[in-house]
Amino acid sequence: MKKNLWFLLSLIVAASMLIASCTPQATPVPVREETTEAPAKEAPTEVSEPADTVPNVLKVRLVRDINNLDSANVTGAVEDTIARTVMEGLFRYNAAGELEPQLAESYTVSEDGLTIEFTLHKGVQWQRGYGELTTEDVKYSYERFLVEDPKPAYADDWSSLDHVEIVDKYTGKLIFKKPQATLWTSVLPMTSGLIVSKKFYEEAGPDKVKTDLVGTGPYLFSEWTPKQQIVLQRNPDYWGEQPYYDEIVLIPVDDDKAAEVALQAGELDFSGISLSATDKFQEDPEFAVSLIPSTAYNWIGMNVEHPKLQDINVRQAIRYGIDVPSILAAAYNDKAPRANALISEGTLGYWKDAPVYERDVEKAKEFLSKANLTSLDLKLTYENTDEYNTWGQIVQQNLQEVGINVTLDPLDSSTFWSYGSDGKDKELELFAVGYSSVAPEPAWSSMWFTCDQVDLWNWMRWCSEEFDALHQQGIETVDSAAREPLYVQMQQLWDADAIAIFVTNVPQVYVSNPNVKVVIYPGGLSPMLREFGAQ
Repeated sequence: MKKNLWFLLSLIVAASMLIASCTPQATPVPVREETTEAPAKEAPTEVSEPADTVPNVLKVRLVRDINNLDSANVTGAVEDTIARTVMEGLFRYNAAGELEPQLAESYTVSEDGLTIEFTLHKGVQWQRGYGELTTEDVKYSYERFLVEDPKPAYADDWSSLDHVEIVDKYTGKLIFKKPQATLWTSVLPMTSGLIVSKKFYEEAGPDKVKTDLVGTGPYLFSEWTPKQQIVLQRNPDYWGEQPYYDEIVLIPVDDDKAAEVALQAGELDFSGISLSATDKFQEDPEFAVSLIPSTAYNWIGMNVEHPKLQDINVRQAIRYGIDVPSILAAAYNDKAPRANALISEGTLGYWKDAPVYERDVEKAKEFLSKANLTSLDLKLTYENTDEYNTWGQIVQQNLQEVGINVTLDPLDSSTFWSYGSDGKDKELELFAVGYSSVAPEPAWSSMWFTCDQVDLWNWMRWCSEEFDALHQQGIETVDSAAREPLYVQMQQLWDADAIAIFVTNVPQVYVSNPNVKVVIYPGGLSPMLREFGAQ
């Protein structure tokens, strides 16, 4: 079956994606030999099957291979999807999108909101023989976000945490220095709220945890064959209710057309597809289609530190030179809404009166002239997909009329996303990208563009102390009515410095076998694989 899939994909994808004669070997996941402690108080719910039954396997597309699975530095929605299938936190979003306790059997919150006392379920076992879950693991999991060197990418999520107090083996307290509005929306129930095994992390080291997971959840991270597949197997010792599928096979497919062919061939049970293919699948009774508004945001960014882009007049010329409606028509068949600012409609802080920049070639030339330029050579870097190749071609044509010659620089997904580490982004000039806000929380959009994120995910390399102060104030302000104008002010600062051209909050289109029950996390960007089942 896997060979059939890769044969199909090779017909669609360029020659660089052909399977090499030396197939990569699967990365085996070791099992510790030491015995585990007592079983969970509540016995796992068994899913009985006849001995000769074929395993119940769900085949799922990933839009790329994994980069960093560490919950303090997770790269994006791909890793988030996997992590929340294998791991668990004190709290979670359930299948209905409602917040509920998970590893916390009970909890109380102080009147001032600065102390959360929790009691863990007793007897919950770490996978692969790493012992029983205790408050030592909770303390380690959350306090590691406070480390200054190296500072975790998601340190902002726990910026208000003072410490975790251990009362006993199962009871602890989260002690905060100040209120944190994001705590119950995008921290505790999300990836940064996942509990890691202290023993596993200390044994594995910082490099191994990027591509391996040990959790307490219903699935085991059992195999990773780079650029081919990841296998999640049902955890027979899971402390809670057993999931429906015996095994989930996750297959990286960068190209939307290749994924669509694999769906039609029955080699995938669930996949995201391009907006342009929506009608085709909606008309086919063999598939179920879900079109979900998302909090993702896609834009063209400008590295303001680059000598060619330091002058705001050059950035204004680019902004007025690009025709966003043409991108929406060509890349999305006019099915994607236009974005004019960072935060999407429906999320707190949406700037409904954000200016709409229509293409004006003469005005663009005037700005270029103000920079004492008649022509300019720039490079546009982006992920090599049909979507962004279309963006690139339109940007190239648009800016050529202004006097700006754009060289297109499409990269494979691994190379492209590696710009989010070690300051590699300083090499960028123009770039086209989409970030995912995996919860409808405005701080999850603004957090990537603070001064601390330069050399990580702030690829514009734009640093504003005023923006940073407003962002921190937004996190500490619990009242929604008081928070909203803070995020509008932040977006106004972006706009004034002309550092980006917003394109779309692209909806997510998911296609599945009609017999598969699909559940998506709030925000529309990550499938809740642990809740997938039959329907």
